[in-house]
Amino acid sequence: MTNDSEGRQDQAWPGAVRWELGDASVHARETLWQCDALRAGRLYQRSVFGTREEAEAFVAKMQESEPDHMFNVAAIKASTVWN
Repeated sequence: MTNDSEGRQDQAWPGAVRWELGDASVHARETLWQCDALRAGRLYQRSVFGTREEAEAFVAKMQESEPDHMFNVAAIKASTVWN
């Protein structure tokens, strides 16, 4: 909502807003999959995926190119990433 110079407020009716997320709609779930890449026991990279299959495919590709990394895949609540 914004206030204009006359003190009125602009509002959107609850049913009038339509969310078109396109390919991002896959990630509009309660559970996401977090993949941590560890090197020498330290966090090197953290990635978030919409499905477990995507996370595991990422790990498979990364293990080929980065054999010195350890990878952990875990389910997390989406609310811990954004609200």
